[in-house]
Amino acid sequence: MEMDMDMLDYQVVRKPNQFIVGLAVRTDNEKAMKDIPKICADFQDGWQEKIKNCVNDDIVCAYLEYDEDYTKPYTYIIGCIVTSCDVVPAGMVCKELVGGLYAKIEVFGEYPDSLIAAWEDIWDMDIERSYTSDFEVYDQHFTEENDYYFNIYLSLPEGSVAEEDISIEEDFDFDDEDFVFEDDEDEEDQD
Repeated sequence: MEMDMDMLDYQVVRKPNQFIVGLAVRTDNEKAMKDIPKICADFQDGWQEKIKNCVNDDIVCAYLEYDEDYTKPYTYIIGCIVTSCDVVPAGMVCKELVGGLYAKIEVFGEYPDSLIAAWEDIWDMDIERSYTSDFEVYDQHFTEENDYYFNIYLSLPEGSVAEEDISIEEDFDFDDEDFVFEDDEDEEDQD
């Protein structure tokens, strides 16, 4: 699946420090097509239920501890955002997603093709990244009915964007006519 670069419009948002608990693997883009699907399959085999202090049901996939940039090794974690690192199940790690500026990219389409195409387009984007922590968020709208909608957040250097260009993050910014989530249809049926 090839993505149109126009689909990678982004808004700049400020995110707080957060902690992620999950399964981790050290990889690079050469090994990622083998390493990441394996660790994701492992996570879906009951690991999410072991995380007791999740802030919600979202699944988060984070890219951390870059040796330099996306062309070098990094740590990949699949897990959940948690209230603290006080409780970490055996076999899992807890890492910090650094607070700061992020480019938020909305992605949807046939999965995992949309994910792969989005990252390929990101690597071709002319955007200054800090490579502190990048992550994908898969929430309740990541369903076939909602065209597998999810967000990618890319860390940006502080001071790289004027304060007036930083958006207050909202969950979704689609026009009602453009996109209706499955949850919205259920509410309309109840009225």
